[in-house]
Amino acid sequence: MPQPQIADHPTVASRKTAAAPGTGHPTLRQLGRLILEPGGPFTKLPRRGYQRGIDYYSAAQLPLLVGGVANRFFAVHGRYPNLYAPELLNDKIFASKFLRLFKIPETANKLLTSSFIPPEAEPLVTCAPIVWHSRTERIPRGNEIEAGVYYLKSSHGCDMFQRIHYPLSDDRADALEERFRPVLNKRYGVKNGNWWHNCFAPELMIEKAIGSEEFTTSLNYVVVGGTVVRLTAYQKLSEGYRKTNFEPDWTPYDNAAGARAEFRMPSQAAKDRMAKAAQLIGKDLGYVRVDFLLDDDDAPYLGELTFTPGNGLTVLKPEIDQRLGQMWDWSAVLDDDRLAPPKPG
Repeated sequence: MPQPQIADHPTVASRKTAAAPGTGHPTLRQLGRLILEPGGPFTKLPRRGYQRGIDYYSAAQLPLLVGGVANRFFAVHGRYPNLYAPELLNDKIFASKFLRLFKIPETANKLLTSSFIPPEAEPLVTCAPIVWHSRTERIPRGNEIEAGVYYLKSSHGCDMFQRIHYPLSDDRADALEERFRPVLNKRYGVKNGNWWHNCFAPELMIEKAIGSEEFTTSLNYVVVGGTVVRLTAYQKLSEGYRKTNFEPDWTPYDNAAGARAEFRMPSQAAKDRMAKAAQLIGKDLGYVRVDFLLDDDDAPYLGELTFTPGNGLTVLKPEIDQRLGQMWDWSAVLDDDRLAPPKPG
């Protein structure tokens, strides 16, 4: 597992200086400019417990990763992302994979999602109960867990879950073991720039299902600088998904394509609690998607946080890409006070 470079114990000012690429690739030219920039991101190291993509990837890996992810961006948008001075939202999401500080391992570890709930949000929201987790022990079976509906998940990655019911038969538990155990050895997202999923040893976990819907509805709030800018009701189905997009006031928008989510509209009190909790959770995180689940009494639970939703590959209307990009203060990413020049000696 790659070890983070930390300001407390720096080895060199930047391991990537020699990797400044002489290339015609526009995004790699910008990478080279950042590498050579006095006082730029490559002259600083993160505080203990934080890491950036430029710290995670080696000097040899970084240009290959940046170029490959930029090429996928080009395939979707018909242009290369601006890594040096991003202005549009999708460009900032792309650049954030490499230049933004992430708290490690909390950012990707579902077992630690509750650590992002600040004290002032604790009266508003909690996380779903985790009834079991382990990297090595067999999945509980029979009546080893209280009867009910749960989700078996990997603590890292995305879309690695299964809705299960207890009591759980031995045959069913064995089948789940065969399917899920190999997931723990999967290096999720490294080739897409989503490196933060690989900074801890993942575990299998069992989380209590929230609400009684067959297809749980996730209410996903996009927060920029502590302001809710849009939200989506999203239902993952056995095959495919349903979703409905909303403005912050719950006015539907841009729902011409695809099946709309079929769910019970939250009460006004639940909407108010989720909006306030999303603002408090996201106020110091720059850009983040905060996902909630509602139980049958309309009490909200924090599902997870996603720091690069869509991976910068969501096709947005130009005015939305620009407006949301302007709301995200990029100077706060580059000038984060948790970054510092390496200590001499």
